[in-house]
Amino acid sequence: MARRRRNRKRRSLGSTFAGVVILVLAGVGVWFGAQWAEGEGEGIFRSLERVEEGVEGSALEALPPDVRVRVEVLNAGGVPGMASLAKDELRELGFDVVYFGNAASFDAEESEVIHRGTDPSYARAVAEALGIESVRSEPDSTLLLDVTVRLGARWLPGEERRVREVDSHHEP
Repeated sequence: MARRRRNRKRRSLGSTFAGVVILVLAGVGVWFGAQWAEGEGEGIFRSLERVEEGVEGSALEALPPDVRVRVEVLNAGGVPGMASLAKDELRELGFDVVYFGNAASFDAEESEVIHRGTDPSYARAVAEALGIESVRSEPDSTLLLDVTVRLGARWLPGEERRVREVDSHHEP
């Protein structure tokens, strides 16, 4: 009987020790993740440094460097992969894309950016980043995001958009 009690005590000590080790490892992982995120802008919470060629004085540059603009990107034009391309562009500029996927329908030809949160300048910055002219305000605090992007079938990803802009400036 005494032997059984000792075995139970050993097992409970072993379980406690394993729990402590797991907690310590999780804490160390969080600490390293935070250190990594702060270094060289390569982490999850990169600062929103958006100064690039041709963007000076823009809505992108006007955003505070410590703000995280939460964005939802919806493919409303039906072109495969469109939301993913826009997500990549926005994340490269430091926007926090919290969701991307398909809209309820694919009938949109033109793209639009919808202001959802408290600061309409966020929507203007997102629109500028994606080359979208249409921005409207439809605040909705239940969505827990700042901006919704509805991509129409005519939206072009960054490089294609820039090539088209250059070509249109050179036409007689």
